[in-house]
Amino acid sequence: MNLTSQYVSNPKSRNTYLIGLVTYKSIRPSSAKLRLGDDRQILNERIKPHRKIKIKVDDISFVMICCPKGVFTMGASDDQYANPKRTVSIDQSFLLGETEVTQELFEKVMGYNPSKFQGEEYPNLKQRPVERVTWYDALMFCNKLSERCKKKPYYNISNIEKTDTTWTRVNNRCVFLPNITNANITINDRANGFRLPYQKEWEYAAKAGTNNRWAGTDDKNKISEVAWFKDNSEINGNKQTHSIKGKRPNEWGFYDMTGNVYEWCWEDALGGSWNRPISYLHSTDRRGNYPLQSASTPAIDIGFRVSASLFN
Repeated sequence: MNLTSQYVSNPKSRNTYLIGLVTYKSIRPSSAKLRLGDDRQILNERIKPHRKIKIKVDDISFVMICCPKGVFTMGASDDQYANPKRTVSIDQSFLLGETEVTQELFEKVMGYNPSKFQGEEYPNLKQRPVERVTWYDALMFCNKLSERCKKKPYYNISNIEKTDTTWTRVNNRCVFLPNITNANITINDRANGFRLPYQKEWEYAAKAGTNNRWAGTDDKNKISEVAWFKDNSEINGNKQTHSIKGKRPNEWGFYDMTGNVYEWCWEDALGGSWNRPISYLHSTDRRGNYPLQSASTPAIDIGFRVSASLFN
């Protein structure tokens, strides 16, 4: 099936996010009513805070955690993070993946695995976070996962362009990848499908009711307890990703929000990764990649975790 015809821009949206030109415009939401049906549990904002919900895709399952409404201090006073300190309100509860999306889940949904760290030389690859994904790949994954779970896709994706030059090596064999390098995106903001978190949601979940500088600790000497990063990610002489849940979670139960792989959000990539020093791991750090910076050459240190909105 042609993906361009499968994901058509919503004609009710007056404006679009034309990502190819990096223009961000406001969107007029559709007036169409959303059917609750089997999605009532996911849509019900009365889900208890921090409750874990297991979602299955055939024989693979993953967990999402309910983040409650609240107010928190976003950003830092240090200018290097390009994220000034201010009070921010989270007006609507939301769900966020307990872990980063794994290679196993990505391949189940998308039909291919773009990751560098796969093959016989990399143990436990199925439970390692997927990487080498563009921002557009992450959006497409969210839509396809929504369809698999019989939910309304959050994104309309059209005018899709793919690379024919990106490749990875698996067991000494060159494999070319169908990464999406450009597309036009609009949002169905009342959809119950999966999406990328917004920056403020991601940072809110990473801090988890604290003012910790890193997800799970405020002690620089304990970062190795919660994160895979440049100083501890080496296996057999090579720095690399590690299986999810290999470190201690933060106060709300989220794993690897610091380190392992950067995570795509709607606006940016956050959290630091396996090949970055401590100075890049701060939860307020905004030195990640904007969408187009990783479009044509997907980075080996960027993955993502999924989110979903909750409605009254």
